[in-house]
Amino acid sequence: MTTATAKKLRENLSEYLDRLQQGEEIIIIRHSEVIGVLKPAHDLQKTNGSSVAAMLIRNNKFFKSNKSKVNELLDTKELYHQALNEQYK
Repeated sequence: MTTATAKKLRENLSEYLDRLQQGEEIIIIRHSEVIGVLKPAHDLQKTNGSSVAAMLIRNNKFFKSNKSKVNELLDTKELYHQALNEQYK
C-alpha cells in the first residue's frame, strides 16, 4: 500500500494510475490526515469470506500503525461491518 499527498497525487497522476492498474492501493493524505483510499477496480467485485479476511488483516496493520486516527472502542464485529460498508459505498 502506497501513501501520497493530494499535491503529489495531482502532480503525478499518471504514475499513480499505473500503480492502481497494477493492483496497488493508494492512501491519500491531505493536511496530515488520511482522507481516502484509491483501490483497483478488481477490488469492487463481490466479496467472499477470504477477501473479507484479507481486507481485515490489511486494515488491522494500517490501524496499528495509525492508532491516533482510530477509535479504539471498535470491536471486531463493528470493524467488520464498517469495512463492508466502506467497500460498497
